[in-house]
Amino acid sequence: MKQRIARLTAAVAALVMPAATAFAADAPINPGERIGQWITSNVGALFIPILGVVSIYYLAKRQFTQFISFAVFAVIVSLFVFAGDSFKDMAVSLSRWIIGG
Repeated sequence: MKQRIARLTAAVAALVMPAATAFAADAPINPGERIGQWITSNVGALFIPILGVVSIYYLAKRQFTQFISFAVFAVIVSLFVFAGDSFKDMAVSLSRWIIGG
């Protein structure tokens, strides 16, 4: 049991260590924004390969319905990941139009 906890702790530390560069930046931005930028850039780099692997899996297994539903979900998620500022601006302007402010 203690070995599992030690391995888990080592794995988590190995995964979190690259994020330390996001906290150590010299820019006058708060750490939350820096870690958000770091996560966005890394998720963006891994997003397309993950989509490709899952799509190939569904097509190889001939699960076309799951492939189409995954593709639609992937498009919606990619819009939020890669164009999040546009959605934020649209939501703010829509709420101001509804409230009247």
